[in-house]
Amino acid sequence: MMTLNHAQEWGLKIIREAQVEHVIGVDEVGLGACAGPLVVCAAVFKKGWSHPEVKDSKAYNGQDGRDKHQKRLRALKDHIRPAILFQELEVVGHKDIDALGLGIAVEDAMRRVALKCSHAYPDSVVAIDGDNKPYLQRARVVVAIPKGDSLVPAISAASVIAKTTRDAMMITLEDLYPGYGFEDHMGYWTDRHARAVEALGVCPIHRLSYKNIQTALARRAAVVRW
Repeated sequence: MMTLNHAQEWGLKIIREAQVEHVIGVDEVGLGACAGPLVVCAAVFKKGWSHPEVKDSKAYNGQDGRDKHQKRLRALKDHIRPAILFQELEVVGHKDIDALGLGIAVEDAMRRVALKCSHAYPDSVVAIDGDNKPYLQRARVVVAIPKGDSLVPAISAASVIAKTTRDAMMITLEDLYPGYGFEDHMGYWTDRHARAVEALGVCPIHRLSYKNIQTALARRAAVVRW
């Protein structure tokens, strides 16, 4: 069982004591990837809803990326979809991440999806995974909880929705850009990904503002010059 820190205890207390009927869970997927989009989801559930098969999207085990994807899809179909009341998704492309910067791009997307859900279900507390919360003028209560995707079922569900959406996109992108292994590592920097970039160079969906991609580009350019 996870030992809670002060911020987590405080955040969970805020949710328990909020005089609202619903919880809006907000989470993102793809923050650490260096290829492909980032996906942000806000999902509305009745306060108090939970299911043991719904957990942080990173907590699903499997032999490879596709196997984990199938397990998350089952949780989505069997347990999340029957309970969800409303959702908003936003896909932030790699070009926007490069142009705006990761922090601004993520916070703006979180703000938009959370506000749309708050308009649809104003009697809600907005629970965001992470340490910082974007400014949400119309939301009644907003709380940011570190590792909230493991602690708040609505955030866990949002993470699963975002993850299954992004993984489906990355599996499709493997067909467009074969040889990089996107269907396995989903755009995160692994040994396989590094070897592919070294052999093939970057492709149109890589995030050029990321240091590992910039380093790979510089190394490849140095080899070409030599």
